[in-house]
Amino acid sequence: MKNPKDKTAGTVGSDTATKQKRFPIGKAFSRAGYFNLQRGLPPAARAGGRILPKAKAAGHAATRFVRAFRAKMSLTADFAHSAGLPVWRSLGPAIIPHGQTYGSAKPPVSGRCCGISVDPQDARKIIVCSAGGGLWGSNDAGVTWRPLTDEQPLLSMGALARAAGSPNILYAGTGEGDNGIEIGVGLLRSKDGGATWTHVPSAALVGTAIYDIAVHPGDPQHLWIATISGLMSSSDGGSTCSRVRPGQCWSVSINPRNPQELLAAAADGLQRSLDGGATWTQVALPGLNDLRALRRMEVCHAPSNPGVAFVTAAINTPTAAEPEHGSGLIWRRANTGAPFRAANAPGDMDVSQAWYDWCMAVSPADPNLVYWGAIELYRGKLGSAGKFTWSNISSRQSGDSIHPDQHHVAFDPADASVVYACNDGGVFRSPDRGSTWRSLNPGLVITEFEFLAHRESTDDGWLIGGTQDNGSLENRGAGAWDQVALGDGGDCAAVQSTAGEIAYHSYYYMSLERRVIGPGQRWRNITPPPVSEYGNAYADGKPYPCLFYPPMDATADMVGQAGHTLFVSGDCGDNWEEISLPGISPRDYASTLVCVSASIVVVGTVSGAVFRVQRGPAGWSNARVTALVSPRQGYLSDIISQDVQGAKLWISCSRLGGAHVFFSADGGQSWVNRSGNLPDTAVNALALDPQNAQRVFAATDHGVFESTDGGSNWRSFSNGLPNTIVGDLIFHPQSRILRAGTRGRGAWEVNL
Repeated sequence: MKNPKDKTAGTVGSDTATKQKRFPIGKAFSRAGYFNLQRGLPPAARAGGRILPKAKAAGHAATRFVRAFRAKMSLTADFAHSAGLPVWRSLGPAIIPHGQTYGSAKPPVSGRCCGISVDPQDARKIIVCSAGGGLWGSNDAGVTWRPLTDEQPLLSMGALARAAGSPNILYAGTGEGDNGIEIGVGLLRSKDGGATWTHVPSAALVGTAIYDIAVHPGDPQHLWIATISGLMSSSDGGSTCSRVRPGQCWSVSINPRNPQELLAAAADGLQRSLDGGATWTQVALPGLNDLRALRRMEVCHAPSNPGVAFVTAAINTPTAAEPEHGSGLIWRRANTGAPFRAANAPGDMDVSQAWYDWCMAVSPADPNLVYWGAIELYRGKLGSAGKFTWSNISSRQSGDSIHPDQHHVAFDPADASVVYACNDGGVFRSPDRGSTWRSLNPGLVITEFEFLAHRESTDDGWLIGGTQDNGSLENRGAGAWDQVALGDGGDCAAVQSTAGEIAYHSYYYMSLERRVIGPGQRWRNITPPPVSEYGNAYADGKPYPCLFYPPMDATADMVGQAGHTLFVSGDCGDNWEEISLPGISPRDYASTLVCVSASIVVVGTVSGAVFRVQRGPAGWSNARVTALVSPRQGYLSDIISQDVQGAKLWISCSRLGGAHVFFSADGGQSWVNRSGNLPDTAVNALALDPQNAQRVFAATDHGVFESTDGGSNWRSFSNGLPNTIVGDLIFHPQSRILRAGTRGRGAWEVNL
């Protein structure tokens, strides 16, 4: 989605100039970089808008993911319940009723999806591949859903494919290629139509991310896998894989009538094999003269006439006003021996983040009917004059609209008029080729929470959370969450102030809003005024360095938000002071902060630096800033104080390779490693039991861990919790409820 403050937000079309100035290849790139930075992975590299692989470092990260999963050894919910152990329960969202689109309709949404497969023997049976919440199944055409892979090593998914000749055999690829996060751990495989899944950890796929899977039409164990680090092949159902072609490969298509012909869309152009993948030659595409300009490409044969094939690509077409301007191109061949010829693309297609959202499919019933998705989804019909007529079928000023950011298009095998679209808002079904849509998202609990907050009062049912591309959500109880702000939801808080109970929420970059908690209350923009309305620059245009999601915290009338500097307000955001952090490097900025009291803030940074900021006699304008001892180098993900003086501090570090939890009894003058036997996985947040100073909880990339002896020993505390990334953890002291926000499986809670 675009910037939530853009005047055009929620309307058809896009503010292309503004968006490309701030996010030349889409803000999803900044969000992916935020993920890598937290874990100490190399920053995402790009060339011409294309994400480049970092296989070596990513392979180490993926190995740690697998090791951490084995160390976790979570209990199933049924066993934990029978043993009298605490069991986590899902808080949803089971439904987000009014999702964001660029059109007039606001259908229910869930979270990012990247694949879907419909059973050719029973169209009511559907398998959905979600980006961070694993695989989900429905036996009633999407009316109800159930998770299928909660106990698998990784719930980050990139592709889903079914064997055409053996429809009970399915393959799913871990590690989401579209997001460029190379933490894949191989394939998941099913031989019973998706009811159960087995992890197939081929070494060649560990530490990469998957875009596409193609299954040989005559051999259900022969696979072709397009990944961020090359085109892979397997002849044994993914148990072993070999790299057939090096370099980034986005898409692979097999001619269903002549499986010797394969087409692969790769960073070095369109490649063709006529001998089953033994040798490859590059295919000429008129107008694609410089492969360095290539951002993304997709290829597919027309199922009803596979002599016909289509290729779509996004390329850089810079102008003086927009140096990173991009364009969409499409080519078609008329038969197997014919050359590919250029055709006309939609005139208003926005390809600014094609590395992230890009898909194409040809109707199984009509070789001249194409569906092409980038931010929006288009339907194109090729006429007799060789020209396409294009329609935007995802965002309309009247009629149905669906969420933007398209990742996959599929069809009902028995009825080509039935089209499925997977995007950042979930899954949508059209019975009439995209003319109308129905959301299949109710019950699909795959929302990606970045942050959570609850009220300080005894009302423990109210929650607010920031989510990936589905806004800031508010839960008033009963499992339904309402979207209360658009865009990407960031950090949030809820406090009791002199003006009443106040909620804060942020977008990406330095943007902040507040409102009184209660019916009919409206958000008010309180972004620190030295920063421009877009949050990543000062008002004079100079860049303001900060995280994609800057840290924010509040207590009573005080609220703070930080990037390269700290902004503090003592009157709920009406007035702000900017405070420098001495000695901080130009590329370092705040990654966590805690408002210890109305006069003390402690800030941690991306590099591992820690600062104590004490309000001065005249206010925050003459605050005293003290550099504390660093517990370790690396991204500090959370700070918790056990007292209002900031004497007893806990800090977590999410950087892989080293200790992750530290404690200081002297206000940060020294630190003790309290990581104990925690596996080497990112610790993203901490929570303390106020009734037991020795009881600590850690939110990690593999669930929640608990220590009852101040961090000397840790054990898994994930009974019933899916094996997913837990990004935030909060403890409600009055109700003694621990809550977790996950990256792809919604929010969860457990009674203590």
